[in-house]
Amino acid sequence: MTESAITRTGSRRAAIITAAQRLAVDCGYAGFTVEDLARAVGVSRRTLFNHVSSKEEAVLGLLPVLTEEQAATLRSGGPTGHLVDDVLTVVLDCLHADDGTPADFEQLHDVIERNPELFVRVKTHVEELVTHLSARDDADDSRSRMALAIVGGIVQHSVVQCIATPSLGPLSDRARANLTTAREILADPA
Repeated sequence: MTESAITRTGSRRAAIITAAQRLAVDCGYAGFTVEDLARAVGVSRRTLFNHVSSKEEAVLGLLPVLTEEQAATLRSGGPTGHLVDDVLTVVLDCLHADDGTPADFEQLHDVIERNPELFVRVKTHVEELVTHLSARDDADDSRSRMALAIVGGIVQHSVVQCIATPSLGPLSDRARANLTTAREILADPA
């Protein structure tokens, strides 16, 4: 595939995701069909499915999936040796946190806020992390879930901050600063 063909494919996919998110915000996830989406993008249903595998993928984009290398690193106690730091590092990497713009984060945030059934679907992808984390020496199922809850809250708050104040910097910087704040709060003896 030529570079221009790859660019067109990426642009088409981006247009599909943008249109699907707009429809999900305007009509609700259940309020539009794949045919409506294809029509909104100006492509056939067949062409649409050349770029996304499902309506869900069109709306959410490709959900982050751990690579086998990332999973092995987590199971072995890495990449830093500290459970919450490791979860945050891997989540930010899977989310491609430094590639997204505040507008991208805002659009996805709006989609999930207006379509809570999608949040449930996102959570099922997170369960994969629990399996890998629970294999660590420093984490059982309960500790793994708590680490994910902490990181989930930090990432969500960081996304809201990035949307409200883009000048604060990339999502990964915000999330790491918020983890520091969380540690300070938890260490406060008061």
